[in-house]
Amino acid sequence: MPPGARTGFRPDIEGLRAVAVLSVLIYHADLAWVPGGFVGVDVFFVISGFLITSLMVREVERTGRLSLAGFWARRARRLLPASTLVLVFSALVALVCLPVNNRKEFGGDIVAAAGYVVNWRLGLRAVDYLAENVGASPVQHYWSLAVEEQFYVVWPLLIAAMVGLFRARWRLALVVGIAVVTLASFLFTLSYAAEQPGLAFFVSTTRVWELGVGALLALALPSLVRLPAAARGVLGWVGLGLVAYAVLTLDETTRWPGTATLLPVLGTAAAILAGGGVAATWGVGRLLGLRPAVWVGGLSYSLYLWHWPFLVAAEGLWGELRVRDGLLVVAASVVPAWLSYRYVEGPLRRAPRLALPRPALLAGASSMAVSAVAGLALVASFGLIDTVEQASPDEAIGAVALSDPRYADTDWAAIRSVDKLRPSPLEAYRDLPEIYRGSAPCVVGRYVEDFQVCEFGDVDSDRTVALVGDSKAAQWFAPVRAIAEREGWRLVVVTKNGCAFADVTRLAEGQRNPSCDAWSPWAIETVEELAPDVVLTVTRFRDALPPDDASSTDERHEPMVDGLVGYWERVLATGATLVPILDTPVPMNGTIPDCVQDHSDDLTQCVSRKKRGVRLSGAPTQREAAEQVPDAHVVDLTPLLCPDRDRCAAVIGNVLVYRGGDHITDTYAETATAALARKLAKATDGRLGRG
Repeated sequence: MPPGARTGFRPDIEGLRAVAVLSVLIYHADLAWVPGGFVGVDVFFVISGFLITSLMVREVERTGRLSLAGFWARRARRLLPASTLVLVFSALVALVCLPVNNRKEFGGDIVAAAGYVVNWRLGLRAVDYLAENVGASPVQHYWSLAVEEQFYVVWPLLIAAMVGLFRARWRLALVVGIAVVTLASFLFTLSYAAEQPGLAFFVSTTRVWELGVGALLALALPSLVRLPAAARGVLGWVGLGLVAYAVLTLDETTRWPGTATLLPVLGTAAAILAGGGVAATWGVGRLLGLRPAVWVGGLSYSLYLWHWPFLVAAEGLWGELRVRDGLLVVAASVVPAWLSYRYVEGPLRRAPRLALPRPALLAGASSMAVSAVAGLALVASFGLIDTVEQASPDEAIGAVALSDPRYADTDWAAIRSVDKLRPSPLEAYRDLPEIYRGSAPCVVGRYVEDFQVCEFGDVDSDRTVALVGDSKAAQWFAPVRAIAEREGWRLVVVTKNGCAFADVTRLAEGQRNPSCDAWSPWAIETVEELAPDVVLTVTRFRDALPPDDASSTDERHEPMVDGLVGYWERVLATGATLVPILDTPVPMNGTIPDCVQDHSDDLTQCVSRKKRGVRLSGAPTQREAAEQVPDAHVVDLTPLLCPDRDRCAAVIGNVLVYRGGDHITDTYAETATAALARKLAKATDGRLGRG
């Protein structure tokens, strides 16, 4: 992370940077006893707010004004050269080490990182339930740098405005103004993190208050240093203890940012307050100012920049890393970090030609342009990738081949290659059901509370079928709609990504999702009001939180089964025929389109084992619930994906089966229309005649 201004060297602050960066690095290496290492970023935010505000306040005190060009030039000299070097390296990592399917996405990430807005891009991706095909971006760690850069752009403008408007009492105006901004950001964070946890983690508006706490400390420091040295010394140890407690006890189930974020934020502020020679024989500054800690702290920005693309490259080449391997990779990143610091950051920061604002800003803009070009080149390389020829609709037989006598002896899991394929593995993630497309999609987003019902087929029919559930229900929309239109049904769709049609509370990315808690009861009430003839429902979830423990984060199997049973019995009470469609197996070879693209000459590399995949899906949970609800007519479509007893093929009948994660392509779902129609007719015992 950027070290900020050095108006007076503080070895204790360098030590705090060492604590922060080591926490992040060890956390990224997946060391279990540092589950809260992500709080290191919050430590950096407070340090940056403190140092940058101190720098600008001292300039105003010295000159009576703030040079915006001078400030931004110093930031450009300090941050952009190393950042550009790592962004270009990250483009090479994506080009050489990572699946080619992600080049467009990662190239866009690099362009966004070059402009320091990648945190907003990553935030939007975090709430995109269908972005499961996108792996870890080599520049994902730039989100926090983007937050700080946005702060560096806006904060000087705020201070300059306050100084210009309140010349006589500018310091008081700054205290009040920054306090208002900090409090507003904190209150916003508490509500927004509950509503949009994925987005809230990345966006700047939920992080400003952390930098604001550091800024307020900088303004209040002249008064706070008058506190007794002993009191400040105790505060320092308490503050460092709070940071350590957060690092060692918090984990991904903690709502972040939120009230728990006060631990590292206030702890860091207390440690900064206590440093600088207070109680030198026993104060926290003595520990933080040790030479090894100061050395690591001085290297912290480079370490932060380099470690992540190294980890992503290693995982791309060798697969999931063990903790030991992750630690070795992180340790290896010290070498380029030191070289970057020694031969890029230092020399350019001290270069005489960049001493004036104009050349420094021009050099900074050039650095950003180079980074953006690297990202755009990565995007352009996507169009040069060789892949399997696109099959025409007539050539894409798909699931039909499973009942075609011509293919009776075909072992789909043993096929090594195909001449043509549909959809292309490079475009598979876009092969979505129609209800995901258009200006008003029928599938409600994971965190959206604008629930809706969509109708298809013959809306005046006296036969109504409801398709209800999560994205695993939505993936069968195309064949269900085709059957509905052929048979004259009225088809009603009630679906929401990431939310179970069950009387349960689940965690999404380790946190509760209030929109799911609201959607589930709304969905069952909607179904009861509709009183359909048949309800088709799917769930991908295996576990849920115990209903009697509001503070629990321990998801269990039994609550999910009970929650399904509760809703299914309510459906049956309406007189509807209940047809649970079992969840599809989870591929065990990563993202299938990536695998097919990388192993187009040996598709057996992309074959998954059915039993393990089914255990990881929601199918066993649905079966257990069906045992308690005898009137549920279970439909199992697993044989359409896994025609072999133990193996699930990646390609069947020239059709790519999975589009990403454990969702099937819309193309393959369409080819399963006839098979699904037969199974539904059998399950409903002829109840679904023509309307």
